This record gives sequence, structure tokens and C-alpha cells, in this order.
Amino acid sequence: MANEPGASGGTTMSVIPPISAHHLAETVQAGRHGASDALDNQPAAHSVLLSQTEQTLLARVRELFTSIRQEAAATLGTLHGEITRKREILSQERFESRIRSIEATMRTMLNKHGGELEQKVYDALKAKREYAFFSYTNKRTADPKLDKWQFLLFFLVAPLVIESLLNGTFFAEASDFGLVGGAATAVIISALNISLGFIMGLGPARYCQHVRSSHLLWALPAYVGMIVLIVLFNLAVGHYREMLIANPDARSIQVVPRMLENPLAVYEFKSLALVIIGCIVAFVAASKGYSAFGSYPGHATAYKRWRQRWSAVEEERRKLDTDLLPELEVIRSQINSFREDCQYEIGRLQASKIAADQARNFFVSRVAQLRSAKDAALMQYREANLKVRTDVPPAYFSQSLNLAEIDQPAELAEYIAIRRLIEDFELQLGNMPALVEAKLREQLLLVRGVNLASEIELLKTRAAEAGRDAFERDENARKAADAEFAAIPR
Repeated sequence: MANEPGASGGTTMSVIPPISAHHLAETVQAGRHGASDALDNQPAAHSVLLSQTEQTLLARVRELFTSIRQEAAATLGTLHGEITRKREILSQERFESRIRSIEATMRTMLNKHGGELEQKVYDALKAKREYAFFSYTNKRTADPKLDKWQFLLFFLVAPLVIESLLNGTFFAEASDFGLVGGAATAVIISALNISLGFIMGLGPARYCQHVRSSHLLWALPAYVGMIVLIVLFNLAVGHYREMLIANPDARSIQVVPRMLENPLAVYEFKSLALVIIGCIVAFVAASKGYSAFGSYPGHATAYKRWRQRWSAVEEERRKLDTDLLPELEVIRSQINSFREDCQYEIGRLQASKIAADQARNFFVSRVAQLRSAKDAALMQYREANLKVRTDVPPAYFSQSLNLAEIDQPAELAEYIAIRRLIEDFELQLGNMPALVEAKLREQLLLVRGVNLASEIELLKTRAAEAGRDAFERDENARKAADAEFAAIPR
């Protein structure tokens, strides 16, 4: 099987097998029929017409030529169709549509980010109004002071360490395990003191000053109860140390009967120091719990919500400068890509031109092969005929048979058409960038001339105004609804 150039510049297998003189002669049995005709001295010496075998041979040659011709035409026709489709796609209208699409994409991105900024401005204003409403209804005249979590952690860990060291030293004298056993006990006591104090400051202490007097019903008793609990807990610690000094095998549960007899019966100086230090640490933790999340319940939450949403607005504004501007510049740079597209298509056209030349050369070589096979098969017939016949051969035996389409083949019309198409397309691609710029000059200038930095600044202003307008509309609607509700007779 022979290879034929494909439409993509590669090769595909030809459906027509290689043509040889032997194969062609065997097809019509040229040698046997030449000798058989010679037995009767046929064709006659005066004959000018071809013998039946020669006519059959030429008919077979024409069939093969037609197949070769159709095969070449199909290959070139496929190439022609592909180039035509590319030419239809790669048009000025396509680039005009692309530029419109780029401009629309830029506007869409601006509108999208503008909508996000508008929503964030609206949320920030709403949070600010909620914070102002909270401050008014709860009689807060100043913003809450919020501690950073690192500062809060230090304020809780430092007393824990200090009290643990002091308590560990005092308990070391009363523990069979020395300093290790005393430190373990001290850490537990210090942690409980800090936990109780922090809970007291975070809960009851803060709610005792709430504008709603109903909170005093539980907050004041809880506050007093927590103070009593902290004092009793630390007195129990002092009693426990004195019990350990008197009896190292004493158990912590025995502290309860001792305290019931006389809660203040702590006489050892170091035991008394344990009680005082524990109470001080607990009340330090309570002061930090009182101020850690704002000294008024809910005040810090409303304040942080407002500040966070306002920070989100500022972050979105910075994001427009750092992210949106480069993205828009990248999109805008795509308007000149038609130059690269044209160069790329010109390069692909060279491959199509090579494929067309290969198809044409393949056709020419197959026709030459068929011509040689035709002449050789005719010669085989005539030589066999001359060896057997006894009469003079006909005069045309000394002449070659000429088939114009094979012996003087014309250039393929499909090849001429595809070469013209390629030349026209190359010329179009070469001139297209200038034509596109000439036709779309105003649109290109519009897209290229957009001051994106100014557009983004304008976007920020418009989004802020739109968010503020939306908030004001909601406020007016809420006030109108409140007024209608107040006007309803009861």
C-alpha cells in the first residue's frame, strides 16, 4: 500500500494499490492474448483499430486513472474545506466581537466588585447603626476597651505562675514529696482561684450594672455568692496546710468538719499568707474577666461587629487596587491578540500548503507509474503477438498509444484552486491587523484609553454612595413602619 499526504500534513494510506506493469498485464492477460491473437494473424496487417485486448487494457488504465484522480481530488477538497472554514472563522467580525467581549468583561468585573463593595458598605453602616442603638439603649457613652488575647493570656498566666511558686513553697513544708508535691498542689489551687475569679468578673460582676434591673435578681446574689465561695475556698486551703503540718496523713475531706467548727481558725503565718494570696489572685482574675470582653455585656460584641465590617470595607477597597487593577490590565492586553492569531494561522497555512504540494506530487507520481505500466503492458502484448504471428504486423504496432489525460496530464484544478485560496488567505491575514485597527479604531481607542485607576476610584465612590443610599432607604422604611405601628389604635 502507498502513502498519501493527508489533510493535516501527515500521511494516510491510499486505497489504490501500487500499479505495476506485471499487475496490469496480468489483469488483462496481455501475453497470452497477444500470442492467441497471433495464431490468426490478428490484428490484421492493414488494421488501424486496436485489438480487443488492447482496448480492454486502455479501459482498465482509464479506470485506474479515474480512481487516482478522484483520490487526489478528495484529499485536496478536504484541505480546501478546512482552509475555507478557518477563513470564515478568522474574520474582522470575529475580532470586533472579541473586543466587545473584552470591554464587556472589564465592565462586568467592575460592576461585580462594585456590588461587593456596596454590600460591605451597607453592612458596615447597618452594624454602626446597631452599635449606636445598643449604646443609646444601654447608656454607654464611650467605646469599650478591648484587650488583645495575648495580653489577656499573660494577665492570667502570670498570676498562675506567681501564686503556684509561692503556694508550692508553702506546701513543700507540709508535703511528704517535698517541693514536687507542693508544686502540684499549688498549681491546682492557683488554677481554681483564677477560674473562679475570672468567671465572677465575666458574669455576675458585669451584669450587676446592667440597665435592666431584672438582671440584679440573679447577678447580685451570684456576685456575693462567688465572693463568699472564693474566700471559703482559700480558707479551706489554709486549714488544709495546717492539717498537713500537724498530720501528714490528713485527707482533704477532713477540712470540712474543721471549718464548720471555726472557719477563721488559721493561725500559722504561711497558712494565712496562702489565704490572702489566693484571694488577691482570684480578685485580680475577676478584674481581668470584668474588662476582658468589655465591662458591659454585649457592648464589646456590637462594637467588634461594627469595626470588623468597617475593616472589611477598607480591605475590599485595598483589594480593588491590588487585585482588580492587574486583572483588568491583563484582560485589556488581549485586544492586540489578533496579530498573534494572524501569525499563527499563517504558520498553519504553510503546513496546509506543504500538504497540498504533497498530494499533488503524489498524484503526478501515480500517473507516471500508471503511464509506465500501460506502455509496458502494451509492449508485452505486442511482443508476444510478434513472436507467434507469420504475417506482417499492423503499422500502429510501431507507435506508442497516447492517452492525453495520462501522457500529457493537466494540472489538477483542485490544486490550482487551493493554491489560490491559500494565497488569498495569506494576503488577508497579512492585511487583517491593519484593517481591524482601521475599522475598529474608535472601539480600540476606547478600550485602550480607559484609565483603569480612575475607573476604580470612581467605582469606590459610587459603591460607597450606593451602599449609603440603600442603608438610608432601609432606615426610612423601618421608621415609616414604626410610625404606622405606633399610630394603630389600641
